[in-house]
Amino acid sequence: MAKNQSHLALAKFAETEKYAPKWGRLHMKWGEALGYAGQPEKAKAQYALAAGLDLTPGEKVELAHHARHG
Repeated sequence: MAKNQSHLALAKFAETEKYAPKWGRLHMKWGEALGYAGQPEKAKAQYALAAGLDLTPGEKVELAHHARHG
């Protein structure tokens, strides 16, 4: 995503989910990549998943920001 290639990151997020399906940060960052890739509804679904999983206090702040700003 840092190299402005969020579409390439999407496949990596899907692969990583196989090994860590309950990793909140994974779903939060996946949502971010989906947002950059122009898929806001899928991004919201990933953010909702992340919200139900364990996140650090800082990640919760970041997730709240994404929830407000897309």
